[in-house]
Amino acid sequence: MATPPAATSRITGVVAIIRLRDRPAPDRLVDALIAGGVEHLEVTATTPDAHATVERWRRRHPEALVGVGTVRTPAQAEAAISAGATFLVTPTTVPGVLEVARTHDIPVACGALTPTEIDNAWLLGADTVKVFPITAVGGPDYLRALRDPLPDVPLLPTGGVDAGNLRAYAGAGAAGVGIGSALVSEARVAAEQWDVVRDHARSLTDAWKGHA
Repeated sequence: MATPPAATSRITGVVAIIRLRDRPAPDRLVDALIAGGVEHLEVTATTPDAHATVERWRRRHPEALVGVGTVRTPAQAEAAISAGATFLVTPTTVPGVLEVARTHDIPVACGALTPTEIDNAWLLGADTVKVFPITAVGGPDYLRALRDPLPDVPLLPTGGVDAGNLRAYAGAGAAGVGIGSALVSEARVAAEQWDVVRDHARSLTDAWKGHA
């Protein structure tokens, strides 16, 4: 296992969420995403062979920030870090996961939705707060409404983010965006459309850099 890159204290920019049901994530996928400018790659723990994928991708691209998502327990956090994860993403806020990450100096994006949940995650030590599912509560307008009472909390809207609304999230004050099936879909992976993935990743990362 290659030595992990220095951990950043914020999980920002375009975060590619790899959530596959029927197959492990192939190596050509990470090649395409990195070629498209993606800096944070989140392999969800529910994806088949997620930890083995993280280990391979860290060897293949030692400079890459490859994390594990859908981490719900301290044991899952330990397993992800042992596999070489450079960051963790959780669907909710679990103090035990934060404690494990703090022990290993690994940043965590904790999931939260309401202002109370978001502030609680931040005060418990989350490095970034994943606002999920953002589209269910108003999308960019909801994120913008959070900025006044919580100006110091880095927010990562996730759930329904795509090319059509990425700029709106950037304008609303997002620290980054989590993008799943709009970038990495089961169909694209099954069809091995690596050029499509790369080009779409490039358009998303360029759009983010131009408006963040």
